[in-house]
Amino acid sequence: MMKTKNMHITSSLWLLRVVLLATTLSLAMPDAAIAQEKKPRRKFKAWLMCADSLRLELRRSADRGQMLQWTDSVIMAEINKSKMSEKRKQRYMRRHIKIQKRLARYDRQLFRGDSLLAANYHKVKYDTAYIGRPDARWTIKYRGNLSGADMRTTSVTDGVQNRSRVTADCRGTLSMAVAYRGLGLGVAVNPAKFAGKCKDFEYNLNSYSNRYGFDVVFLSSKTYHGYKAADAERIDIHKGQISQNALNLNFYYAFNYRRFSFPAAFSQSYIQKRSAGSWMIGASFDGSKTELSDMTIRLNEFAVGAGYAYNLVAFSHWLFHLSALPTVTVYSHDYTKTKTTADEDNAPSATSTMRHDMKYHFPSAIITGRAAAVYSWRNKFAGATAVYNYSVAGDEDHLKVRRNKWRVRMFFGFRF
Repeated sequence: MMKTKNMHITSSLWLLRVVLLATTLSLAMPDAAIAQEKKPRRKFKAWLMCADSLRLELRRSADRGQMLQWTDSVIMAEINKSKMSEKRKQRYMRRHIKIQKRLARYDRQLFRGDSLLAANYHKVKYDTAYIGRPDARWTIKYRGNLSGADMRTTSVTDGVQNRSRVTADCRGTLSMAVAYRGLGLGVAVNPAKFAGKCKDFEYNLNSYSNRYGFDVVFLSSKTYHGYKAADAERIDIHKGQISQNALNLNFYYAFNYRRFSFPAAFSQSYIQKRSAGSWMIGASFDGSKTELSDMTIRLNEFAVGAGYAYNLVAFSHWLFHLSALPTVTVYSHDYTKTKTTADEDNAPSATSTMRHDMKYHFPSAIITGRAAAVYSWRNKFAGATAVYNYSVAGDEDHLKVRRNKWRVRMFFGFRF
């Protein structure tokens, strides 16, 4: 009887131990999960603090004229912490001192150049109540670009009106830009080009300042596709049947450059503090060579005009931009070349080329429109910009050509 009672007590004690152990584990598991969640956050926070300390060290070194030697203190700390032998440390230190002497010589030259850049960067040629410069030296931006083009033609042949509309494939690129005191350099990559899915090539060069600026766009495309229609007949145009090389240039001059800033919206090298607008004048050039199976179209249009631009500062963090610059053609050199084949009796077919000059027809014009939205907070900014070009040349009695070219850019950046 006593043995049975002892067995019951022992089993009860073991059961109590198991229950206590399970309870302890169940209470500890949430703490472990929380610790696992907090650990990456702590690592990320430590990484941010380390990056910020490196940024401050780089800035202090640049102020002392030691831009290339800013890692000296970091390297010395790592050497002291390392477990290298004293002999190896001495050998490494002698090599490091030689490198530092060379870097010091380069730093003196860089410091002179940086002083000139700083003087030009902080030179006040504007109303500081409306425009300002960012306090940081460096600006880094990540951008995504999307662009496209289309072309419409209208002609009359033997009393029959012919219409066509073709569109090129959209092109998307990813890019990164780095700027120092207003001087920037960017690199763009087209993922579809690397994958062999894009046969078009596009080159963009932009420069914006408060007083004047320009856009240069070159497009080489073989992906135009669409249709050609003549009354009840419609013919599909497939990729590869049309190839085009086109060059677009446009230039602006803003009169109210002391209070209105184009780069505040498009390059973020200035800050628009208060809303302002400006009248502007400009010039545009549109040149293209379009080749079909039996026809070549050459367009060369130069136009001048005037427009208006406005920057709206809203809610202290937002900047909205809208501008239009219509220009009227003052010089044109447009023509078409058509290949014809003539069959003669008992003779092979002969091919001849007929050229037809396209007469100037009003209103022949080139219109450039721009829009932007930028949100800024602390030392960061994000937003989107858009540039649109429209041109029309020729007349419907022979050939009228209308071209559209657009580009949308989304970006995120920070300054330090």
